[in-house]
Amino acid sequence: MSKVYTTLDSPVGLRKDLLESSIHAIEMMEDFERLAELRHAKHKTFLFLQAYTKELHNLMVTLRMKFPRLEYNEEEKLKMEAEKINIEYDGYVRKDNEVDNLEKELAVLKEKLKDVSY
Repeated sequence: MSKVYTTLDSPVGLRKDLLESSIHAIEMMEDFERLAELRHAKHKTFLFLQAYTKELHNLMVTLRMKFPRLEYNEEEKLKMEAEKINIEYDGYVRKDNEVDNLEKELAVLKEKLKDVSY
């Protein structure tokens, strides 16, 4: 087999391009390694959370076992009493505070200033 030789227009530029592509390939491999580490950490975290929830579930079961058992009639009575109780929930009602009042007054003053002509 015979050898073929060719001339390159810019061998320095070609070497530079090869080095840059190698650098990008190495950076991509480093990113992949970081991603693999993150996935591993995520997997370990989920295993920890799963074990923790199992432990919480077991503790809840043991707590329920320690409570006294109610007969069916007593349980119905307690449910009926609970339904009669009216509990007001203020979670969605936002009470006015000083800042809100000041903002309202400021808005009124701004409206009055718009009406005033120079």
